[in-house]
Amino acid sequence: MPRTSHHKIGWANRVTLARIFFIAPFVLCLLNQNNADQLWLRWVAIAIFAVMAISDGVDGYLARRLHDESPLGAFLDPLADKLLITLAVVLLCINGVTDHHASGELRTLQLPNWVVVAAIGKDLIVSLGFVVIYMSTHTLLIKPRWLGKTCTTVEMLLVLSMLLWPSLPSALSEAPRILWIATTILAALSAVDYIRSGNHYIISTNAAKKTE
Repeated sequence: MPRTSHHKIGWANRVTLARIFFIAPFVLCLLNQNNADQLWLRWVAIAIFAVMAISDGVDGYLARRLHDESPLGAFLDPLADKLLITLAVVLLCINGVTDHHASGELRTLQLPNWVVVAAIGKDLIVSLGFVVIYMSTHTLLIKPRWLGKTCTTVEMLLVLSMLLWPSLPSALSEAPRILWIATTILAALSAVDYIRSGNHYIISTNAAKKTE
């Protein structure tokens, strides 16, 4: 079985760190992609986003394949997703995506603020939950939930659909708005799920300590 030195960052974590570093150019593209002379930046943002989405699966595969799973990786992987989604939804709410139509007509699609509140609110609840669990049990629990993973996937699709919106065929033009609702519902359900699972973990862990 391959062994990874505790003093070195494994390949899985290197991929995750690269994904975090890619967030900076992605944000720069979002900040400038509505400029009439820099419309190509929207496609650069889409390309960077695609690379980050693919690398999200690659780092998990490498961790399992190389037996390189670690507490650092368990922390960095969701952190990369949260940073990406948080910055993307905030900028898509403030600046939106502008469709520079050939006729000269400008249309802008902006993410509603209630979607941003739902997405960021869920992540804040999860982050605070980590702190509460640690203070209550003196253990750090970083365990992704199925509902949370599903919510993250839908949030990624939401960001991608917004960026692709000016180029979507008319049959798919409402896809971003449908994903707004799906994201909000899943964020709320995911937050409740994390609260319930965290509370159960605290109760069971403290009960086990009392019986020792």
